[in-house]
Amino acid sequence: MKNSKYDLKDISVIIPSYNRSDDLKITLKSFGSSLKGLHEVIIIDQSTNDETEKLVKSIKNSKIKYFRSKVPSLTKSRNIGIKKASKKVKIIGFLDDDVSLSKGYFENICGAFDNERIMAVSGWYLPRIKINKFDILVKKIFFLEHFEPKRARVLSVYGATYPYSLKDSIKSEWISGFNMFFKKEVFSEFTFDENLKKYSLAEDFDFTYRISKKYPGSLIITPRAKIVHRVSNIERMPAENISYMNQINHFYLNFKNFNSNTKERLIFLWSVMGISFLRTMQFIKTRKIKDALKLKFFVKSLFYCIKNLRKIKMGKLEIPQQSI
Repeated sequence: MKNSKYDLKDISVIIPSYNRSDDLKITLKSFGSSLKGLHEVIIIDQSTNDETEKLVKSIKNSKIKYFRSKVPSLTKSRNIGIKKASKKVKIIGFLDDDVSLSKGYFENICGAFDNERIMAVSGWYLPRIKINKFDILVKKIFFLEHFEPKRARVLSVYGATYPYSLKDSIKSEWISGFNMFFKKEVFSEFTFDENLKKYSLAEDFDFTYRISKKYPGSLIITPRAKIVHRVSNIERMPAENISYMNQINHFYLNFKNFNSNTKERLIFLWSVMGISFLRTMQFIKTRKIKDALKLKFFVKSLFYCIKNLRKIKMGKLEIPQQSI
C-alpha cells in the first residue's frame, strides 16, 4: 500500500504448526512474492514427526526460520515466537498453518496500522455459511456467538460476533487468531495465557479482548486483507475432547474476564442455558446420532466444570482422563 508508515520489512510472521506439513506448504505458497519483502517468517514446529522440518529445509529461503517446541501448545508456541522475533521488526503477526492469503494481503495489513491508535489488525474472511435469521435471533437472545453485518462485538464469554458483510474497515472488540497482527509494543504488556493448553481453544478471544478492554477502539478488521481459512481436519481433537476443552476454557475465561458483577454472572448462566436449549432442539429436530452425541458431550462437560470450579478458577484446565 502506497504511503504507508509501515512496510513488509517491518513484519515478523509467526506460524505455529502441528503435523501439517502439507497444509503449511500451501499456506507459504499463498504468500507469493510478498515472502521476499517480509523481514522473517518464524515456524514453531510442535510436530511428532520431522515432515515440517524437511519442508522448511527444502524451501531453502533464509527468510523462513525454523524452531522446534517439544510441548504441543498453541499459546506456548506463540509466546516462543514472540521471543524469537527480530528486535528490528515493528509488527508481529500470527497466521495458522491452514490459511490462504489474497494478493496484497500483507500490504493492506501494513496500511491498516497507519492510524496511531490502532494496536492490532486482522484481515477479513468471508464466512461460508447460510444466514439463518431465526438461528441468529435465538443466539442474540442468549448472548451466544453469531454472525452479524459490519460488527465484531463481545457479548459474553460465549458470545463474540463476526461480520458476514464488510466493505470498509471496522473497529472490533476481538479478532480471530488464524490471522492477527500487532504492534510490537503490545507484547511488553500482554502475553498469551499458557494455562490454555494444546489446541488452546479461545486463546485468541482471550488475548485480543484483554487488549480491547484496556484500549477500546484499538483493534480493527480490514476487508482489504482477505484471507481463506481452510480449516484442516488434520490433528483436530475428537469431538468429546473438544467439548470438554470448550466448556473448561470458557468457564476459566469467564472467571478471568467476565465475572466482575452480577450482570455478567447472570449473562453467563443465561448463555449456558441457551446452549443447552439449542443442543436439545437440534437433536429433536434431526434425531441424528452426531447431534445426540453433541448434546451428551455438552452435558458431561458442563457437569465436569461445575464439579471442578475451584480447579478451573486456578487455571488447572486438564481434560479428564476418560475423555482422552
